[in-house]
Amino acid sequence: MENVTIGLAIIAGFLSFISPCVLPLVPAYIGYMGGRLTHNISMQTSVGTTNQTSLAMRLHMLLHGLAFVGGFTLVFVIIGILTTALVSVAGQYVNTFTESIGRIGGVVIIFFGLQFMGVLPKFFSWLRKKDNAAILDSVLLSISFAIAVSGLIYWGLVEQMILALPLIAVVVVTMFINDAFTQPAVFWNRVLDRVDLLIYSDTRGDIEPNGREGLLGSAFMGMVFSAGWTPCIGPLLGTILTVAATTGDVAQGMLMLTAYSVGLGIPFIITALLMNSAQGLLRRLQKHMHKIELFSGLLLIFIGLTVATGQLQRLSLTFSQGEFADFTFRVEECGVGFFEGELQLSHVGSCLSGNLTPVALNQSASGNFSADMAAQEYLFHADAGTAIDFEVRSVNEAVVDFNAVLYAPNDQVLAEGDKANSILSDEKYYPIVDFTLEEEGLYRIVVTNTSDQIDARFRIKIREAAELEASVGAGSSLVDVVASGTLGDEEPTSVDGSGETEALQSLSDSALNSLTEVAENIDPAIGLADGNRAPDFTVGLVDGQPITLSDLRGNVVLLNFWGTWCGPCRREMPEFQEAYEQFNDDGFEILAVAFDDTYEAIASFRDEFGLTFPLALDETGEINDTYGIQTRPSSFLLDTDGTILARHFGMMTEAQIQEMLEEALVE
Repeated sequence: MENVTIGLAIIAGFLSFISPCVLPLVPAYIGYMGGRLTHNISMQTSVGTTNQTSLAMRLHMLLHGLAFVGGFTLVFVIIGILTTALVSVAGQYVNTFTESIGRIGGVVIIFFGLQFMGVLPKFFSWLRKKDNAAILDSVLLSISFAIAVSGLIYWGLVEQMILALPLIAVVVVTMFINDAFTQPAVFWNRVLDRVDLLIYSDTRGDIEPNGREGLLGSAFMGMVFSAGWTPCIGPLLGTILTVAATTGDVAQGMLMLTAYSVGLGIPFIITALLMNSAQGLLRRLQKHMHKIELFSGLLLIFIGLTVATGQLQRLSLTFSQGEFADFTFRVEECGVGFFEGELQLSHVGSCLSGNLTPVALNQSASGNFSADMAAQEYLFHADAGTAIDFEVRSVNEAVVDFNAVLYAPNDQVLAEGDKANSILSDEKYYPIVDFTLEEEGLYRIVVTNTSDQIDARFRIKIREAAELEASVGAGSSLVDVVASGTLGDEEPTSVDGSGETEALQSLSDSALNSLTEVAENIDPAIGLADGNRAPDFTVGLVDGQPITLSDLRGNVVLLNFWGTWCGPCRREMPEFQEAYEQFNDDGFEILAVAFDDTYEAIASFRDEFGLTFPLALDETGEINDTYGIQTRPSSFLLDTDGTILARHFGMMTEAQIQEMLEEALVE
């Protein structure tokens, strides 16, 4: 999925609508649009305007749906760019930015709820009565208002005084210039006139809908809900974010994120059009319209409170973790796989249930035998001449019984094997080795654990014929190599240590004769962009010992941010372990920092997957904040000096890990 197109981004966004991560947005959106529709019908009924055409009302709802999606897209794209391509400049401010929008937006939603209930117009009318003239003519009212608004601004900007002070000053100065403290009655009557005009303008738009009035309000609602949304990072969205971060192509990143948002917005627009069909029912319930208005207004107030207090954001975060995230990952993976022809319609159900996993061409798949999943299926699209081999490796000397069956595109059995009929090499079993696929199509492998032992991992490797020839050598077969016990083993390249010492001595004896040489020896700036030195930190390992990132210098380090609850993290961890075993002797280290977790859960996860690289827990979240982590998994590849070579957001495939490490270790 590295070559993401606009079409695929739209498809992935559309599929994301059914993911658990979007669930908290749907009732909030329906509540807002439903409240607007109810308010429209109520206003029209109150003035006797009930002859509006269905087309006009449909256009009205369509434009408000589009405005909502537009506001949503704007903030989502901004957040995506800030947390990836521009993370070194503004990444650390993203949390403050989104929380501020949530707090301020929640207050505005409450305002909408009070308006839809009719509370605000009645309250303003009450203030205008002669009996209450003393209230408006009180300087104490102006002072109290200034204090209350100042506190609201300070709270809305997440207690950032440096941001709040200028706005508070503007409010106080504006009130002073407009005589709020010298002629309070004149000032407050002018304010009420303007608010009445605002509400009246929106009401005329409701009575005579031309589709334009109130669009800014709907766009603002989209912005608020977007800031309160924590997306699940599937394979395609993760690729979009990574490409934006690693290439620095902000324009391309914005284009792809916009396409993703458009796809996500299509169901919201359809929902707005479908809600329009409810106006007939609402008109038939005219005698209960006031109660319906009260209910819709109270619903909006409730939604506003959840947004302002961060509860909607926390709910969204909950749905972006654990099994929810894994399901979202499968929805995108299976849906995009179907549209790309990597899955047939008959495979989609098994794919969504997690029993079947699509495998990209020329990439491996790895997994663990599981007590709660006896059989696991893998589907891959292969070209004619592609070959496949399958291995099972025991962990902790566990004895595992298994079988593996390879199916052709027509579901005919092509090859099968079990433990008894496997080639054993280096404590690895090979039931299927160097099996060449004669035709292009979709092939399926079913792996079954037939014993009580679950402490083992398996691996499926799909390779093109040219790769086989290069790795095995002319005149040899992969079966012969496995039988000799040298599969995957390469002779270490000899290094002349004296030559290396001589080069280092030459460097130490030379003088820095130019500004260019001086610049090359200056330590890189500390930051989060490629070429910056990664911020240092100390964190506790799962065994209780502390570790400092700078202690790992001298090695190429993969710094991974993850969680035991993160579905995609569970998928990539076996790949990390494979890479760690392969490259650790070459100076490669992994430091995986978990968040929102416990040491007990991490230890259990480590034992389940047989992980041997360091696992740590960021108990306070301070490290995650320092690195601007918004999605998990997220990874940083550091060179031997701690300089950031690459960043990746979302799950990494074996091919991506191999490519990154081969380049880094060569350098």
